[in-house]
Amino acid sequence: MNDVILKIRERYEEMSRGEKKISDFILSHGTECLGMTTIDLARESEVSSASIIRYVQKLGFEGLEGFKLALASANARDKDSDWRVMDLIISPEDSIDDLCHKLEQMLATAMKDFFYQLDKEAFIQAIRVLKKSRRIYTLGIGASMMPAYDLFHKLKRADFNSFYSQDTNMVMEFFNYLDERDTVVAFSYSGQSKEIIYACEAARERGVIVIAVTRKSNSPLAELADICLFVPNQERAMRIGAFTSRHTSMSMADLLYLGVIQDSLERLEGELMKTRKLVERLKMKEQEGELHDRNRRPDDRKRE
Repeated sequence: MNDVILKIRERYEEMSRGEKKISDFILSHGTECLGMTTIDLARESEVSSASIIRYVQKLGFEGLEGFKLALASANARDKDSDWRVMDLIISPEDSIDDLCHKLEQMLATAMKDFFYQLDKEAFIQAIRVLKKSRRIYTLGIGASMMPAYDLFHKLKRADFNSFYSQDTNMVMEFFNYLDERDTVVAFSYSGQSKEIIYACEAARERGVIVIAVTRKSNSPLAELADICLFVPNQERAMRIGAFTSRHTSMSMADLLYLGVIQDSLERLEGELMKTRKLVERLKMKEQEGELHDRNRRPDDRKRE
């Protein structure tokens, strides 16, 4: 993965203050940077020329010219993007239009990076494992609960033997019956959630394959998992809310679901229609009950 813009975004939170200033200018003025010298970049970023050289070398380039070639290639891919690095998604001075624009650009950029950096070999491997699994357990707490539950629900509706619970004690009780025929899909953006790590360690002890959906960085979950499906590392571990991480994790859950059911579409089409009709009948019963309640005489309701 040689996209220099993606590399800057992923490393941004670990950069020094001076490196962040350089990154801010490059990400906001990518095209302009292509015609600048080291002195120009240093002046605009308010750092020293030596800081610019150290910066590009830290990103894996021998000098500024090689960095600018990579930047030109990245800008061609991201020519419609207007992404800006922000410590927070909002500021007190933002208008409603500003908020909408920031969120739009943030999510659009996250999804571009999601598909650009997707490890297709790891993804294919994960699909093969899931297709032959006896049971599929999905794990996730906090913001990562949503993609874990969503994947469980979709698989269950498609008649796969899937399981999810918010109760971590219950999860560990059921993990007693795990064996090598089962698979665990663990969602944790930080990769450091102790409950998720402990559950995955218990699964590995029983010979279970663990698939991790986590950010692209070194973490206990990434080291523990058999297969890692990375989402872009664009949010702090401590954040005002899960924005890009939620969307990219949900997208990974959707991709996994589509990959698993791809060979069963003909069978599933009829089954999914049946489940929808069952739900529709339930809704009709609920509506009939509400109508009956409204039509009862006041005296009847009082006697009850």
